[in-house]
Amino acid sequence: MKMEWEQHRSGTVVTLSGDVVSEDMDVFKRRFEEQLQQGMRLVVDLRTVDRIDSACLEGLLWLHEYMQHKTGQLRVVVGNAQPFHAMRVTRVDRQFATHQSIDAAARSFTRGQAA
Repeated sequence: MKMEWEQHRSGTVVTLSGDVVSEDMDVFKRRFEEQLQQGMRLVVDLRTVDRIDSACLEGLLWLHEYMQHKTGQLRVVVGNAQPFHAMRVTRVDRQFATHQSIDAAARSFTRGQAA
């Protein structure tokens, strides 16, 4: 798993790439805990992720709860690859706002759409 952080005017974008699987979850959680701040707007971009497993889905659910605890907002950009299908089949995509692009996710912050 590769993780890149970028600050944007409307929030922070974290782009994940490669496989995001169970052996990555300790690093995943640690990096988010180190970086997340109170009231933060966060977009997680999964469009360049090749494969996720159930541990990653659990990690996304953990991140959603963690962001709520921090009174932040989470959006997930899924594209149309395997992560999108895994989230859809397991209905994880119903737990938080998903979008097809970073622009759409950022616009949802300004429109005040629920996460």
